[in-house]
Amino acid sequence: MSGPQTASIRRLCDGMFLMDQSGTAGQRGRRGGRGAQPTLHVCVTCRWHGLETLGESDIRPGQHLHDLVVARATPDQRAHIKEIVCLTHCPNACNAVAMQRGKPPLLMTRMAPDEAAADALLAMLEIYGESVDGSVAPADVPDAIPLARPLVPPRGTRRG
Repeated sequence: MSGPQTASIRRLCDGMFLMDQSGTAGQRGRRGGRGAQPTLHVCVTCRWHGLETLGESDIRPGQHLHDLVVARATPDQRAHIKEIVCLTHCPNACNAVAMQRGKPPLLMTRMAPDEAAADALLAMLEIYGESVDGSVAPADVPDAIPLARPLVPPRGTRRG
């Protein structure tokens, strides 16, 4: 893989690989633990239902949602919002994932690329960050996020 389209792969949590557009793997800081700020990764390649074809100059709905989230975020939140290339949940676009060391990633999916979803993602980033184990009660998930679920089941729930 080479050239400007090259995406780097970074291992961000147990067995989950995410791609970014920086072209470099980068260094993850040693700071962290449960007290660290969570990060919101918004897929910028998501397409919205009914928009299967886009022109070269068209902005993808995932990119539009990312841009709305960044625009509506506080300066502190903005530092923890990242673009990501494909969460491999394309049939359920638009998609985002909240991540924080010591917690399972929280996938949020089936969102419209609008201000309501952007505000809901920012609210979920706070709720997820305040949770002890990364779990969010269904009643706490804003309506603009039709589906939110952990990518890794909580400990003790795996069947073996």
